[in-house]
Amino acid sequence: MPEVHPHDNEWLNKQLYGVPEVFRQEIMADYAAKDSRREANLHVLAERKAIAAVMGKSERFYHINIQDRDCTQAAKIHSRHVLRLLANNPRLNLVALYALIAGYIQSQGITPPPLAKRVLKAIALGHIAGDDAIKVKGAINRAKDEQWWRRKLKTKHIREGETLSRRYNQINRAKGIYISNLGLGKIRHRWQENQSFLESTIATNEHGFSASLAELSSLNVSNPSIRRQELMVRTRGFEECSKAMGHQALFITLTCPSKYHRSLSKSGSKNPNWNGATPLDGQQYLRRTFERIRAALGNQNIGIFGFRVAEPHHDGTPHWHLLLFVEPEQAQALLKVFHRYAFEEDGNEPGAAKHRLKVEEIDPSKGSATGYIAKYISKNIDGEGIDQDLYGKDAKDSAIRVRAWASLWGIRQFQQLGGASVTVWRELRRMEAIKAAELDWIESIRQSADQGDWQGYTEQMGGVFCKRQEQVIRPFYEQVREAKQNPESFPETNPGNPENSRITPEIAPETGPGTIPENSETLAGIEAGIPETGPDECQPFSELIAEPMPETNRKLPDIPAIKTNRYGDEALTRIRGIVSFGVEIITRIHQWTISQRETHKEYQADSANRFSLECCQ
Repeated sequence: MPEVHPHDNEWLNKQLYGVPEVFRQEIMADYAAKDSRREANLHVLAERKAIAAVMGKSERFYHINIQDRDCTQAAKIHSRHVLRLLANNPRLNLVALYALIAGYIQSQGITPPPLAKRVLKAIALGHIAGDDAIKVKGAINRAKDEQWWRRKLKTKHIREGETLSRRYNQINRAKGIYISNLGLGKIRHRWQENQSFLESTIATNEHGFSASLAELSSLNVSNPSIRRQELMVRTRGFEECSKAMGHQALFITLTCPSKYHRSLSKSGSKNPNWNGATPLDGQQYLRRTFERIRAALGNQNIGIFGFRVAEPHHDGTPHWHLLLFVEPEQAQALLKVFHRYAFEEDGNEPGAAKHRLKVEEIDPSKGSATGYIAKYISKNIDGEGIDQDLYGKDAKDSAIRVRAWASLWGIRQFQQLGGASVTVWRELRRMEAIKAAELDWIESIRQSADQGDWQGYTEQMGGVFCKRQEQVIRPFYEQVREAKQNPESFPETNPGNPENSRITPEIAPETGPGTIPENSETLAGIEAGIPETGPDECQPFSELIAEPMPETNRKLPDIPAIKTNRYGDEALTRIRGIVSFGVEIITRIHQWTISQRETHKEYQADSANRFSLECCQ
């Protein structure tokens, strides 16, 4: 156990400059455990190079400051460098320019803006035209934008710090469970900034009603309590569907191989098999494995539906819980497929047979399927109804750390497998009762959604295996145009309590209710805007243009241009309501403007006289 030589103090300070104290202590603990001064100093050099590699720096990068990095200033430097690259290479074609810019982005440790496989193939062939060229230009425009760089650098910065926390074993049941204390502090700071922004930003509709974005977000699934309740309703609905269909419920836990885990499960000490993987690497392994499982199930015509929950082990490595419903005759074939792919990678390693794949066949006489997954939903959202987590920690504190873990790594915690659209479900729950008798099929589905009957809603929408394009009701999106609509064209709403008010549905005037089509061909024609006509009703196009047009002195209004995103490669769309058999129903009738609280003089904190809000249901 060599002590630090007096001549090495200054050298060590330079090597570990900017490294957080918790990391420094781990490095120096290993330093003291070496047999000689030379081995100890070589260990410090190796750690410096390892940190530089994580941060995307050269091995000769000397000062490593991972605490105080100005992402805003760095974003400005990178965006200006891209502009210089473009200015210095005016004769390069689009393919060469993209290759040049993408190479620079990758050199900074950032993945270039994603492009479709079709576009990447065109780039490889060296010929890009039309819409593909617009997508490539959009990718280049992102590289010129400071805001794009700032977002990417902030994400990269916080993930680098968390990766180093894993390296120095700061994430385990004994130190910082699920997420490091450094990472949790950064995510909490981000949450506070977001909350301050929401509280200071005011939305005002055409009637003069105002509310902060913080108030509005507390009334939808951004609120953890509402999110948890909705997931529980949907899970219970799937269970009822499975009972009606005679399906069997399986609860499956899928875990990563040992090399993805940083710490041992019981002691929290370093795992000697760890290969440097991050939680994102573990999530990609699970996604890749499950994609292959679903493909194999599809080839065998084995249909499944249910829910998937991703949650962290104590060291932040993800694992999945799947509540799946399947026909009893196909259950064993399903388990064979799971077993085949779950053990395909390192399947013979010690402990794999015990931990890699766990299956529980749910016996309805002993407990419900919803009960199996309920605690996993709760402890990954707000910890409601749970005293302690698996590791004996307070459930509510652990839930905060789990949400911070998911936010830091960009991991999707919950996924619905099969079933009807939840977007349509939410839009229907915003609506008042539909009084038009000719729309009774929509009203029936709306009532199921309004009553929280996910089973009835799913069955009327087409069933658990119905494809989204074939479901009875679909979301209705419209492209955003440059010119703002006249607020006077919107119908007025009655004032009332926003939490108890509903939006009165409006049928889009250009469609209107008609006879309900009975076949998919008719449906496709209506949805494409083609009127349904019989053979005797067809009229030649020449006769149509020969008919005299009505005289008018009014000039036809110019159609506003479609608004695109700031990079010019994608048209902006927004949800306006629902569409079913060609009937469009508008549920979002208000026009909202955004302002900051400091400049919004008429904002009232009292909500007694507020108008109904379209986004609160």
